[in-house]
Amino acid sequence: MKKNRLHLILFTLHFSLFISAALAFQACSYIDEDERLRVVNVVEKDTVTVDTIPEEPPVDFFAEIPRHVLIEDYTGQNCVNCPNATTLIEQLLKKYDSETIVPVGIHSGPLGVRQEKDPQGLATELGDTYYKHWGIDVQPMGIIDRSDGPLSTDWWSAKVSYDLEVLPVPPVNIFVEAANPNIQVTLAAREAFSGKLQLWLTEDSITAPQKIPDGSPNDDYVHNHVLRCAVNGDWGEDISLARGEKTTLTYTYTPEADWRTDHLAVVAFIYNDNGVTQVVRRKIDNH
Repeated sequence: MKKNRLHLILFTLHFSLFISAALAFQACSYIDEDERLRVVNVVEKDTVTVDTIPEEPPVDFFAEIPRHVLIEDYTGQNCVNCPNATTLIEQLLKKYDSETIVPVGIHSGPLGVRQEKDPQGLATELGDTYYKHWGIDVQPMGIIDRSDGPLSTDWWSAKVSYDLEVLPVPPVNIFVEAANPNIQVTLAAREAFSGKLQLWLTEDSITAPQKIPDGSPNDDYVHNHVLRCAVNGDWGEDISLARGEKTTLTYTYTPEADWRTDHLAVVAFIYNDNGVTQVVRRKIDNH
């Protein structure tokens, strides 16, 4: 009797546990799909695209570089026709470009204004030296590539065209780096050359008086390409290069107090008895 009662108790206990487990299992199976526990990836991977900066190709110092043209514009602030020459230069710069055409305004002669007479004068002793050397007696007058002598503006376009289209590729390439107050010039000879290397400083965007064609003064006239000084002597320095030879020269200059160094440029050219064979203009980095 006691044994049967014990069996009944054990059976009841096991049956209760079974029913509880079944109910628990059944209850879990009825959780809505969107309420069940899910594993969510909360880690986001940031991908950063690093731009690859292309390497600049090495400089080919001995590549065939086209000829550029130097225009020495002999001008003066009291010259009423000189603004017409400036207009012609601007037209040539548009027809070609500022790398191909390198103008230099050389204020000089009796129509030039020296600072001794007027603080806004742009004429220099250096300009007068060149003016007298070339035997110039009227302005405006131009010397283009230092060949064919002084030319009136009627001949400038034809002379520029001839030099660009007919004359041979320059025998020496010129590379200029300039950061105030230092200049570095590299010469690379494609062919043997003996002559001179000349370095000038020019300044753009100078507001100073100028007589215009109707004879009246324009106090707000803007002068560009104004010759300021020679860096390596009035007539430059001797150079002699063998074919395939490369040389680098360094210079330092001291700007005058009234020069705006952010408007300065270096004009570097080589020449011999036959004239200018190549010219390069580089704006000076003032930072």
